Order: sequence, then structure tokens, then C-alpha cells
Amino acid sequence: MPSRISVVALALAPALWALGASAAPVSATFASTSADLPNPDRGFYSWVSATFASTSADLPNPDRGFYSWVGSDLVSDFDISSVRAAYSRGQRLVHAPVSLAAWRNGDIPASVLNTLGMRLEAIRAEGMKAELLFAYDFTEGGNDASATQIARHLAQLKPVLAAHAEAVPYMRAGFIGAWGEWHSSKSGNSCGYHSGDTPCDTANANRLIVRDALLANVPATTQIAFRYPGDLKLWYPDVNAPAQVASHNDCFLAGPTDTGTYPSPDLRTYIQQLTQKASFGGETCQGAEEPLRSDCADILAEGPQYHLAWLNADYAPLVLNTWRSQGCYATVSARMGYRVQLDKVSHPAKVERGSSVVVQVDLRNVGWSRMFVDRPLEVRLKHQTTGAIIKASNGKLSKLPAQGQASSRIGVTVVVPGDAAVGAYDVLLAAPDVFAKNRGDVRFAVRFANADRVSAGQQWNASDATFSTGTRVKVVKPAI
Repeated sequence: MPSRISVVALALAPALWALGASAAPVSATFASTSADLPNPDRGFYSWVSATFASTSADLPNPDRGFYSWVGSDLVSDFDISSVRAAYSRGQRLVHAPVSLAAWRNGDIPASVLNTLGMRLEAIRAEGMKAELLFAYDFTEGGNDASATQIARHLAQLKPVLAAHAEAVPYMRAGFIGAWGEWHSSKSGNSCGYHSGDTPCDTANANRLIVRDALLANVPATTQIAFRYPGDLKLWYPDVNAPAQVASHNDCFLAGPTDTGTYPSPDLRTYIQQLTQKASFGGETCQGAEEPLRSDCADILAEGPQYHLAWLNADYAPLVLNTWRSQGCYATVSARMGYRVQLDKVSHPAKVERGSSVVVQVDLRNVGWSRMFVDRPLEVRLKHQTTGAIIKASNGKLSKLPAQGQASSRIGVTVVVPGDAAVGAYDVLLAAPDVFAKNRGDVRFAVRFANADRVSAGQQWNASDATFSTGTRVKVVKPAI
């Protein structure tokens, strides 16, 4: 039964008092209700939400995809026109080899280190990033340096690599042997194939010196790709490697062993597990071990199995042209690396000045690999009249598993200043780069894999690298 309450009928009292009445007060009773009444300036605000459409378009995003070259050598033969041409083709990575042949027995000159830094900055200034490879012999000769000399060179390189970490998402382990591919070493850093009579115990000890020097001197944000799965399994048998330890295969999709890359099938499984969190890249092969697995069916199966993130756009032409003729080249380009898709946004319809609003975003990574830096999701509230921006960020897009089948939710708490303008604010989403040099540069922001739906207010804005959700928050004055 509803409760009954008694109140003084104030509406009648003034008339009685005006007549000088001394009668007893008039009373009335009312029924209460438990309903949630929509009264102004009180209680919880309603929520709004929107869902988004995906797109299959091949989107140019940083830190992933096909790469081209900067010239034959980053220091001595740098070709800025090649970098610009690659950018215009939609690529965002360039391969940057550096020959150290002249300093096998001595320090790298300061002038070379300075030039290296300037070249990396020039690549970044073009909206691109580099995949680095240092080697002493870019021939089959394998005339490299001793392990201790390599460690000394890495110590010299450390300040340059740290100063330009924002431009180097990937670096091949390099240094050792022919083409820096960790075979055919003439300085005791490999055994077996074209390595003279170096005992494997000696070679393995030297390889550990180089591995440890790489981990000590290369920034943690740079993935270090090692050539041979056998080394990685020897070092990390349980696949529990440091986060920046990655893999590259320069004979991808060639024959039963990828031309010696996988001498045993268990190594394939090992790399497939390792690259669930670390990067995998390289190039395809021709004139190597047969049969080539060059059909679209092969790459569309093995690209996701190995979590392919970056690949040579120029070699091998036989394989790449087969993908083009069979119609999957654009799919490979689009799916390689990460691919962040927005699914839904939800948030309160109103927020008071001086308080906060939580914007919940459901999203997934539908690409073949993870993201490898802890790039957060950013929410921007943009005043519809003044254009004023209130923003906040949260989460790590690197935590989204690759090839996501379901959404993950990131909640971003946006604090609204006490002096913020009242009115409607559009809700925008963004993912700028984590590095200070790149954070304000839209070329290094992630474009979400979502289609524009202009009628719903959902659209990518290239000028500020934001996606309009089509929802809005109304900022109001605090209730008194």
C-alpha cells in the first residue's frame, strides 16, 4: 500500500488568516510513488550510444605494411625522393641499410653518427619511419666484425637510436655475417654454413654477446628482429622472450623450410607463438627453395599465422605479382600489421561543469599483428559553437589481440573544467603517436578502420586525425 502523509494546506492558510480565523489548520493527504521521475537538475543523466560500420579499404597507417628503400645506404647513398615516392604510394615504412664495413676494427666516426641522426630525422620529417639494418658486408662474403667490436659499435649507436626512437619501430638484429643475416660469419659469430671451422659453442657465445648488446642499447620501443628461430628457441625455450625480441624471415613462403629458416617444423610453431606479441616481417623469395608458396591462398593463410607486420614491397617480384594477378595484394596490404576498428561508443548525454564524463569505446584489432607501442585511445569533446577542445586518453591499443573476433572496451574519463563553456560538444576519437615529436603530427596518427556515414555524423577528419562518432555531450551548469 502507498504510504499516506499529512501536510498543512498552505494554499488555504492565507485566506483564513486574513479573516482572523482561529479554526484548526486544514490538512490533506497524498500518495507517494517509487517511479524515477525526469525532474530537471537532479539525478542520473540518460546515456547515448552509437555503433560504427567497418571498411575494407587499405589505410596508410604508421609502423606497419609494405616498405620501400631509402637508397642503397642510409648514410652514404640516401635518396629522399624514394622516401617521398613511398609516402605518396601509401607506404609508411622504409628499409634503411647502413654499411659499417669501413670500421670493422675501429670506432664509428662522430661524423657518421651525426649523419645517421640527420637521416633518421629527414625520414621522420617526411611522415615516414625506418626499418634499420646495420651490417659490415652486404655480400655473401660475411666479412663482419668480432662480437666485442659489434658490442662497442652498439654502445656508440645508443645515443643516436635513443634520440630518434620515434623514427625506428623496427631494427633487424643485423651486424653478423653476410647481409647481416647471422650466417657465413668470418669473425666467429656463426658456425656451419660458410662459417669456416668455428665451433658452434664459440659462435653461440659470440651471438649472445651481440644479442645482449642489442637489448642494452636499442630503445625498448624498437622491435629487434632476429633472423633464425633456432637462436630464439635456444635463448627462450618457453617463448617468454623480452617484449622487443622479434623475428624476420628473408625467405618467407619458399619451400618446406623457407630456405633453411625452419630446419624443423617445431620452429614454425615457435615463431607463430612468439609473434602473437612480437613483430614478424621480412621479404619473400624466388630462385630459392622450391616449391614457392606464392598463391593468394598461401599468404592469406600464413600472413595471419605468423602475424605479419612488415614486408618488402620490391622483392620478390614473382610472388608479389602473383598476389596482384590473383587479386589479393590489396588485402595483404590492408591486413598486414595492426588494424583498429571502432565498434561502439557510449556515454552520458549530459555532464556538469567541474565534474567528469566517462566515454566507453568498444573496439578491436582486426589486423594480422598487434600494435607494438603503448599508444592510448584519446577522446576529444569539441564545442559545436566555439570549437574549444576538452580531451583525455586512456588504455593501450597494444593490448588489443590481433585478429580480434570480439570487442574490447576502453573507458576514457574526461574531466570537464569548472569554467568550460556550456552547450553541446561533439565526441571525437583519436590515436596520436606516443612520441613527443610526432604527437601533434596527423601523419603519425592511427586512422581507424571505419567507414564514413555522413548522415549519422560519423566521419574521418584527416586535418586533425579524428573520427566523429555522431554523438554529443551537453555540458551544463551544476545543479544548485
